[in-house]
Amino acid sequence: MNLLEGITIIDFTRLLPGPIATHLLAQMGARVIKIESPKRIDYARKGITEVDGASVLFHQLNHNKELKLVDYNSPEGKAEVLELIQSADILIEQFRPGAMDAWGLGYHEIKKIHPGLVYVSLTGYGQTGAFAKEAGHDINYMAYSGLLSMMKDEQGKPVVPGAQFADISGAYMAVIALQAALLQKNSTGVGSFVDVSLCGALMPFLSIPYSLYGSGLDHRQYNIINGKTTVNYTNYQCADGKWLSLGALEIKFWNTFCELINKPDWKKSNQLELMNFAFPKMELDAFFQTKTRDEWTAFFKGKEVCIAPILEMEELEGHEIHKSQATFEEFKTADGSKLKTVGLPFKVIKDNS
Repeated sequence: MNLLEGITIIDFTRLLPGPIATHLLAQMGARVIKIESPKRIDYARKGITEVDGASVLFHQLNHNKELKLVDYNSPEGKAEVLELIQSADILIEQFRPGAMDAWGLGYHEIKKIHPGLVYVSLTGYGQTGAFAKEAGHDINYMAYSGLLSMMKDEQGKPVVPGAQFADISGAYMAVIALQAALLQKNSTGVGSFVDVSLCGALMPFLSIPYSLYGSGLDHRQYNIINGKTTVNYTNYQCADGKWLSLGALEIKFWNTFCELINKPDWKKSNQLELMNFAFPKMELDAFFQTKTRDEWTAFFKGKEVCIAPILEMEELEGHEIHKSQATFEEFKTADGSKLKTVGLPFKVIKDNS
């Protein structure tokens, strides 16, 4: 994809959020130059198992970038980095506030030599405020955002998800913000200092529960998409122990589901009748235990009921939905080792008319 062809990005980020953002930008055609200091190597290079001298994660997120090892604390290294920055369109860094300033690479210093640069700082809590210099990780940002409080088991204990929410949403927010700043630069010639908070990037996830709270309602009771309050938007275990997701949120989908399984007495006229306190969920639990996950998936395929199998990691690459959408892309490391990464979640459709 060449949407960002001609755009050069200097990448000082490490670990997950920044590298995901610059990986996405590189997939869109930007030239990304990743800078590592011998004193600040990307921690993601290390893994339990390694391929071609680095972890699979490191290769997945950085295979499409130019990697440079530069001691920018030395006069020669700093001069090399400044030369690269002067010919770039965007700089993105992920150190705590003040770190880049201490190395003479902060926005106000760089602005003097490159006023048109879009300078992006990606941090846990932003550049200002009482928490700006606090250490943190994904679990902490989720805790402060309120999102973690909505992920609880049956005993009320907050459950740590198996994927990073703040890091990923922060990466996407950084891409959105820097592209907006790039559009402004293209029309005015003026650069920007873009401050992205990983904690702040989580807040859009609260859209529905926060709207319930703003309406004076308890989101724990009335949030119909949390998988705990309704029978028509939750997960069910099947005969083989595997799981199925049911998302028949609208009544039309639910009633179609009831018709297909020959349960006309289960049909309802409004969502309140499908709340756990009103509908005998144990009957649904028992019903889904009568077939395997894949049997149910085949039965409901194309039937407009919003049912999907909950795929395990080992099933993803071989599943038709990912094969048809080319979700995973193969690439080679420097020594020729073949690995796969996640492709862009969008495509540009060519108009051949």
